Amino acid sequence: MFSPSGAPVWTSPTVDVARNLLIFGTGENYSSPADQNSDAVIAVRLDTGERLWSRQTFPDDAWNVACMMIDNPNCPEEDGPDYDQASSPLLVDLGDERTLVVAGQKDGRVFALDWETGQSKVWETKLGRGSIQGGVHFGMAAAGSTVFVPINDMNDTRNGEWLDPQKARPGVSAIDAATGEVLWSHVQSNVCGEGRPFCDPGVSAPVTATDDAVVAGHLDGFIRIYNSETGAIVWSFDTATSVTGTNGVVAKGGSMSGSGPALGDGHLVINSGYGLYNHEAGNALLVFAPRGEEGISQR
Repeated sequence: MFSPSGAPVWTSPTVDVARNLLIFGTGENYSSPADQNSDAVIAVRLDTGERLWSRQTFPDDAWNVACMMIDNPNCPEEDGPDYDQASSPLLVDLGDERTLVVAGQKDGRVFALDWETGQSKVWETKLGRGSIQGGVHFGMAAAGSTVFVPINDMNDTRNGEWLDPQKARPGVSAIDAATGEVLWSHVQSNVCGEGRPFCDPGVSAPVTATDDAVVAGHLDGFIRIYNSETGAIVWSFDTATSVTGTNGVVAKGGSMSGSGPALGDGHLVINSGYGLYNHEAGNALLVFAPRGEEGISQR
């Protein structure tokens, strides 16, 4: 309502204590005029907050949810494109005394910067079509020098237009953090079927990586675990089915977004059901035990 409004921070900040470094990404401005802090990667000193460097990746971006409503005067004159830097930047040590900042954006780009100044772009790779409901949303993951990138790319953004489905790349890809080379890419087909208007094959939630596997919660309600070397799906589970919780209440999952899968002591813990922004609502907290042990489903 008032301007200039600054830029929101959607990401969890990335911290390197040894380098006294904190890095985060910003989203679009919510009101005009758009400033140089929006859609940017920003590094500050961890102990004082002093800004070390800032790199804006998309200028002149102002947007808010009013832009999805007809004739709403609170939509900024720029009207998007809403290309947030919404995924936490990754600090990837390459093992050759190089460390890169790898960042992903809602326009479908992933790129690497030098961590000291942020001004040298080492590489850039386009993995998604991008839109207000496209590209990289809440979180990439890295294991060694491989970065795993979830892509959303919804065709119906609920913004008054349908995007070209032939250009959509919903799913998960793996890229070499040193070069930006795509190692594999799994574009998920649409398995939603009729009667599920808010179901979508894309991945909005953060992914979680181990040395051998990548765990992704999709907007279609499926948890899919990918082989980190090949991208083959080694396990999947449909959370959009009814389960009886430990409290005796029947719960049902849906789209997964916002928070990602957590791994610990051989167990997988995940929230399912995310109704914001026209995704499929649900109310399940699911816990999966190692093979041979009894699993738990809990609301």
